[in-house]
Amino acid sequence: MGLHGFMWVVLALPMVAALFQKADLVMFRGTGWWLFFLGAVLLSAVNLDSVGRAAGWMLRFSYFVAAIIYAVYMLNGGRTLTVWSIARSLTWLWLATIIGGYLAFLLGSFSFRSPLFYALPDALLENDLIETLVTPKFADVQDIIGVTVPRPTAPFPYTNAWGSMMALLTPFAFIAITDRRVGFPPNLIRLFLLAAVVPAVMSLNRGLWLSLLIGVAYVAVRLGLLGNTGLLLRMIFGAVVLTLFLFLTPLGDVVITRLDTAHSNEDRTELIVTALEGTAERPVLGWGAPRPAPGYLPSVGTHGQIWYLLFSHGVLGAVGYCGFFAAVGLRSWKQRSVAGLWAHSVLIIGAVQMFFYLTMPNQIFVTMAAAAMSTRLQREL
Repeated sequence: MGLHGFMWVVLALPMVAALFQKADLVMFRGTGWWLFFLGAVLLSAVNLDSVGRAAGWMLRFSYFVAAIIYAVYMLNGGRTLTVWSIARSLTWLWLATIIGGYLAFLLGSFSFRSPLFYALPDALLENDLIETLVTPKFADVQDIIGVTVPRPTAPFPYTNAWGSMMALLTPFAFIAITDRRVGFPPNLIRLFLLAAVVPAVMSLNRGLWLSLLIGVAYVAVRLGLLGNTGLLLRMIFGAVVLTLFLFLTPLGDVVITRLDTAHSNEDRTELIVTALEGTAERPVLGWGAPRPAPGYLPSVGTHGQIWYLLFSHGVLGAVGYCGFFAAVGLRSWKQRSVAGLWAHSVLIIGAVQMFFYLTMPNQIFVTMAAAAMSTRLQREL
């Protein structure tokens, strides 16, 4: 239907209505940072210079407003919306992401114009983000390693979004394995974890591999410090099995070839340098939205959340955004439960991904869910 990128905002409306009816509302201690960030985004709108960019700005701003609504709603869920039901929902999304990865192999570059595409005026479709959201596809078929590969996108708009979400959602699958209150048979999750290796490798997303590796290593170190050697040994065993699986199959060759194929690093570096140059021109409020890059490169401010923030909303926007997640992460790091550690690892993964992935339209909501879960799990100890 083409509604995927907009439902996050639509579903925030009943949530905010429910929050207004709650007498003893609990807020994150870093909420002020997010309000500061929203103010910076609002002020940056003075630099918008086209209808298409204004439409993209409005959609992104609505994501930012909806994100804090989701976070506060989940923080105040209590017994009605438990941390286990949140983990269950995100595990379902993780399963859908893996299935979408296999659909990429079956359907390749097939795409279509959704019904919403025909309902939108041409002025809005000039914005690349909006046009992509209403034109669903299953893969980006690209030749990066010397052979054409269908890189998964479904159920998300971009292959980078697929890789980013796979890394952010996998900790919730580990929560489902370690705690039966999530409601999934552990062996089913283990089966899908094994199945996820193929699309994860074929996505060629180094950011997925790096950020998930850092997240898992973070949990492993914390488990060791807590003395949970049993689970730590099982994690090490799983890592050894995965390594053997990769390098005893052609997937290992794909990983090595991708790591050796670094031509995209030059493009990313040029985009980062251009974004920083643009930030230097308008350091306080930024440009309001991404702008076309020179030559064949994607738009400036679309490859890495930190570069997007600096370029589009200036130093003020970047400080407010990072300040919120830093405040929540530091206040919820004293986790002693396995579920709490995995939830907190999502914040670590999100921090790593800021340098090469955007967080819109999906990732920011998963990260907010992790912020709410890790805060609640720490309080419940």
